[in-house]
Amino acid sequence: MKSLRKFLKKSSSTRRLLAFIFHGVGIVVSYVLAFQLRFDFDVSPVRSEISREMLPWVFLSYLGCLFAFGLYKGLWRFFTLRDCLITAIALSTGTLVAALAIFIANGFTFLLFPRSVLVICFLLLLLWEIGGRGVVRLYRESRNPLGKEGGGNLPRILMVGEPDHADVLLRSMRQNLSELGQVVGLVSEKDGDHGSKMRGIKIYGGVERVAGLVEKLDISTLLFLPPFTAPGKMRPVVDTLSEHKLGCTYRIVPSLDDIASGRLDVSGIRRVAIEDLLPRPAYDLDLERLRASISGKHVLVTGAGGSIGSELARQILGLQPSALVLFDSAEFGLFEIERELSRKAKESGVALTAVVGDVRQSEHLRRAMRNAEGIDILYHAAAYKHVDLMERNAAACFQNNVIGTQVAATVAEEEGVDHFVLVSTDKAVRPTSLMGASKRLAEKIVIESRPSKTNFKAVRFGNVLGSSGSVVPIFHAQIAAGGPVTVTSPEVTRFFMTIPEAVELILAAGAIEDDRRILVLEMGEAVKIDTLARKMIELSGFIPDVDIPISYTGLKPGEKEYEELLTNDENVARTEVDRIWVVKREEDRDAERIDIGHLFQLIDDQKDDEIREYVHSLIPESRLLDSSKASV
Repeated sequence: MKSLRKFLKKSSSTRRLLAFIFHGVGIVVSYVLAFQLRFDFDVSPVRSEISREMLPWVFLSYLGCLFAFGLYKGLWRFFTLRDCLITAIALSTGTLVAALAIFIANGFTFLLFPRSVLVICFLLLLLWEIGGRGVVRLYRESRNPLGKEGGGNLPRILMVGEPDHADVLLRSMRQNLSELGQVVGLVSEKDGDHGSKMRGIKIYGGVERVAGLVEKLDISTLLFLPPFTAPGKMRPVVDTLSEHKLGCTYRIVPSLDDIASGRLDVSGIRRVAIEDLLPRPAYDLDLERLRASISGKHVLVTGAGGSIGSELARQILGLQPSALVLFDSAEFGLFEIERELSRKAKESGVALTAVVGDVRQSEHLRRAMRNAEGIDILYHAAAYKHVDLMERNAAACFQNNVIGTQVAATVAEEEGVDHFVLVSTDKAVRPTSLMGASKRLAEKIVIESRPSKTNFKAVRFGNVLGSSGSVVPIFHAQIAAGGPVTVTSPEVTRFFMTIPEAVELILAAGAIEDDRRILVLEMGEAVKIDTLARKMIELSGFIPDVDIPISYTGLKPGEKEYEELLTNDENVARTEVDRIWVVKREEDRDAERIDIGHLFQLIDDQKDDEIREYVHSLIPESRLLDSSKASV
């Protein structure tokens, strides 16, 4: 039986031959039985004669219409109500064609041929066609009832969503859901749905029942459907399970429309990621304005192999620049992003170039710009970002982040770049770390530079989920290793946004005409790192402090308990772009100007303590001199 099913799956011509036989037998049987029913199984010889004469016309009429409507092509195991309607229309058309054929063949009369026979034949044939397909689908579904193939060894799935959305998923993916597990129930937001059933699946009304159901039904996977895919809907459910100390894996259906249309299969039902739970304010991005600022331009991205730089390159490429130059000293990261984008660049007609170079070497940048026949926009994302590592490598930190920015800005001016956008960080505000201080000096370099043709701006924002400097990859690795997950302090908070969100706003900020200003991205609510760690443990199917321990290590030198996006003397004004603010700061005439030559000499001499003291004199509000202690 299995080999026959496999053969039928592979051979479409065989399936269509069997469909032809099925239709033919159905037409003949329905027509003959219709005559018998019409005369209570007592058909006179004359009536029998005319029924035999008209059989070929009826057969060809119905068969022609069935083929004209493509009913021989459909896969019966996916038979739907829509197919029922098409079948009914095809048979109705066949009945009319058969009536016309009989009328003509019988000498333009229905003499001796009861027209009611055609009505009965239509009903019988409709039952044959729909019933046959229904039996096949019922048989297929009984063999694999929503993932029950494999018995109790499969993970047990509880869906959280609305019945309409669950129906779309079950209809579209019934045959593939066994890859995820066995669906045992659906939790709906409406109490009125409680106790109902849908496709054999029991519906439980009220989201407050989730924790009890997970325990009672031995659920191992929660599958979120719209509208529970929004952070505000999903987070309370996860929190409830956390309160009850219930371990569970979480999955999310990103797009029911894509699943229903076949554009997304079961592999697209992904695990819930930490960014799905974090509250992030919605914003409207003016894509047309953004496209107008990039389209047809020559763009260079430094640090293009890094997390932010590579995403900048991806999004810039989608905005149709004339040329895109990827610049980085890290060979592997640069190779990967060039390989990823090369095909799309070729298809869209963008001249894509990857240049290995050091931002501290002016000739490297100058050559990259001239080889691209000039650069219109430069996004400077190249930087060292790891706070603790930079505390132990002061000279390298300032040479790359400060001297590198000075070199890039100078070359940009000399080569006639129209816009220079520095990617900065919230750690530049009242810096307690050398990394933060280096980015603050980089900001000062671009916003305090003398007026020129080049428009300079710095874009300041907080932590980026999933970036190379983020805690998220570290937590993932620690959870995979069985713990412990290390958190500096229960009270440490950070601002977070996803890499694509941050880059969209960087590009939008870059399109703002304000010159020599710091632009601040609105980050939403600060999130406790301890909460982040616990949520990541829960999303991995474990219980914090039970399955995976959490260890508090204390703040390292240079680290803060909380981050800020502004200092006390900085005022912000809303820009015309949603979620982007511009810092309006009065010029401080007493502030010490950066002596790049002196800083370079200190770096060259590797005098870390003197570097720290000099930088503190440039940023009086910094806390660099007490680097041996953690700072708030």
